[in-house]
Amino acid sequence: MKTLTRLTLGLLITAGGISIPLLATAAPSPGWERGEMHEGRMMHEGRRMGGGHGAGHGFGHSWKASLSDEQRKTVDKLRLAYKRDKYLLKAKLKQAKVEFALLITKDSPKKSAINSKIDQIVKLKKEKLHLKANHKINVRRVLTEDQRVQFDLAVLKRMAKGKHGKGRR
Repeated sequence: MKTLTRLTLGLLITAGGISIPLLATAAPSPGWERGEMHEGRMMHEGRRMGGGHGAGHGFGHSWKASLSDEQRKTVDKLRLAYKRDKYLLKAKLKQAKVEFALLITKDSPKKSAINSKIDQIVKLKKEKLHLKANHKINVRRVLTEDQRVQFDLAVLKRMAKGKHGKGRR
């Protein structure tokens, strides 16, 4: 075990020793000298382009921009309630996945306990999907007809792109 820890530590130190000098010598991105960057993002005709969480997609976000103050407050309250519930479910799901891994790696794993944990994980994932669907339905109820069209387009576009570059959830 100590050898494995030392090997891992040695690999991390070596990787860090190689990557830091490479990062220090990296040239700035093209366009930087020409002033085509703004706050670390490329600019195109006065608008920021891509990159980062929450970056504009071009269309589909106009429903947010067109919200009245009352609609915005309602949507914000809905989003807060959704995020609270979502993060609680994500924590439970993560805990269940860790417990699942521990069950599998026991010296003599019990198939019934593993199957029970799988059922729990599937139930939590199902609950998370229901929560997300209900949130979208509740937000749609607040919107006008024109806003709903833009909202629906954004939902469909996001679904077509899959996980949308957000990594594992």
